[in-house]
Amino acid sequence: MRSRISSALLVFPLLATLLPAQDQELSPATAVKISQAEALILYASDFAIAEDGVIFIPDGKDGNIKLYEPDGTLLKVIGRRGPGPEEFRAPAFCDYKTPFLSVLDLFKVHIYERKGRADLAKVAEISCMACTSDVILSGKGVLVDAFVHHNDGKFSLTLRSFADTVKHLLPSYRRYGFKSEREYKVSYLDLHMLTSGRGYLSVWENRVYFILDARPIVTNFNLDGSEIATFRTLSPNYREPRINARIRDNFSKRRSSELITERNKVSKITGILADDQMVGVLFCNYDAPSDTWKLYLQRFDKAGKLVSESLLREAVNYRAIFSYYFQRESGVLYVMAERYGDETTDDYRILGYKLR
Repeated sequence: MRSRISSALLVFPLLATLLPAQDQELSPATAVKISQAEALILYASDFAIAEDGVIFIPDGKDGNIKLYEPDGTLLKVIGRRGPGPEEFRAPAFCDYKTPFLSVLDLFKVHIYERKGRADLAKVAEISCMACTSDVILSGKGVLVDAFVHHNDGKFSLTLRSFADTVKHLLPSYRRYGFKSEREYKVSYLDLHMLTSGRGYLSVWENRVYFILDARPIVTNFNLDGSEIATFRTLSPNYREPRINARIRDNFSKRRSSELITERNKVSKITGILADDQMVGVLFCNYDAPSDTWKLYLQRFDKAGKLVSESLLREAVNYRAIFSYYFQRESGVLYVMAERYGDETTDDYRILGYKLR
């Protein structure tokens, strides 16, 4: 994304361009194939893993939450499609922090408390219009990325309590890494040519980390909305988005296939994770020979210095979206690899990468 927005959008300071880092490959320490024998997965929207290894998968098309044993065999199916209190319309993003499970379902977030190995009790229902990103649990609340027009301005990131109260944290222009509304408006049109606008969230203690899918800029701030800071860097395998005349022409004339070809030439950010030692950014690159997307992990120290970049072996998808779950206690990053299966369903595998 350069051209006329180069001064505001993706020009990085010299110190933030190609920082030295260790380039390596990580192989999965574990690999679990999700069984389709007892219940087909129509669309695995996301997943989370409990401390005892039980896997939660919201099925966006089947309208339920499927629970699996650590070996991938079906444990239980919760809910069904419908408008009722115990039904789902299109369950999507989820998160788990003992003992709570959050599940985004169109305009609301369901909060469950885990009562047993396969038992969930709903404890809250939070309104959430236009949520576009992860739904991350933080204490007795959820961090969500959804546009809100408030008396104090336009906000994107908010903290919503189980009692459905809202704390406004991050102004909308800050979501994109800009320091003012004016900077954002100058770059608005170009910004949307190579991005779907999806963002990713992680929280460690009192600090929130956010990144957008097409901007390698990590915005971080305290849970009260104070001390907003950013860090950004390129790396050897990251393909920087750039706007050119061909993209502008295809975008203006709505040539979707040509635009997809151009979008496949750049990297897509697909996740963020944080703990006491590092901030990790996940991004993927299109591999033309295999017609798949391959996943990479950048690791930064808390000051924003790039420490390492790793190709996550076997983590390939046929879409530029990867579901993931970072289990901080064990230091394992879980990634869902989705491949074409038979005529009825895709093949889902959950890969575990030890990060420490």
